[in-house]
Amino acid sequence: MDIDSLPPRQKDVLKAILHLTNKHGYAPTLAELAKALGLKNRMTIHQHVVALKNKGLVKWEPGLNRSLRVIGDHELEDMQEEEQTRVPLIGTIAAGRPIDAFENKEYLDVDSSYGEKGCFALKIKGDSMIEDGIYDGDFVIVKPTPTASNGEIVVALLQDGTATLKRFYKEKGRYRLQPANADMEPIYVDGKQKLTIQGTAVALFRKLS
Repeated sequence: MDIDSLPPRQKDVLKAILHLTNKHGYAPTLAELAKALGLKNRMTIHQHVVALKNKGLVKWEPGLNRSLRVIGDHELEDMQEEEQTRVPLIGTIAAGRPIDAFENKEYLDVDSSYGEKGCFALKIKGDSMIEDGIYDGDFVIVKPTPTASNGEIVVALLQDGTATLKRFYKEKGRYRLQPANADMEPIYVDGKQKLTIQGTAVALFRKLS
């Protein structure tokens, strides 16, 4: 069946089933689907799921908990792939708190080449990287990794718990976190101090107003 010919709400239900299944690793209940779509009446979701089942797009046994799953052809696989490229926006890089302290509240839809499993997004605050074309309000996509090569742009967590986006350099007995702004000084971290690399920047996004 042509997915594009579905009513918009049924298409939303399909996407929500895929998204919740990918996120949690198991099928959603009708109540969870209704909540995800902002619907108070579970009967409405029931009607949509029955319609999708009759069209051969989902498999569902009403008496079996978490039996709902999407079935179908390559068009559904493409839709699922689209869901898998949603990257969580977990915070603002200059917020002065460890990245792990943020909860996933929002998502950015990115090209599949940047949607590697585990990648996350951060919103830039400040102008320390403007000479690399990274401006206040931009978003960077970060690939989690505990190591980095010299010259890579990294998300570094300092000993005091603050996070920063800088170019990373390993020097004799210390690390240098280099801003891309001639008016700013680099951050030097003694080799004995704790410096945690949370990931490397792999893409930049900017929302146009």
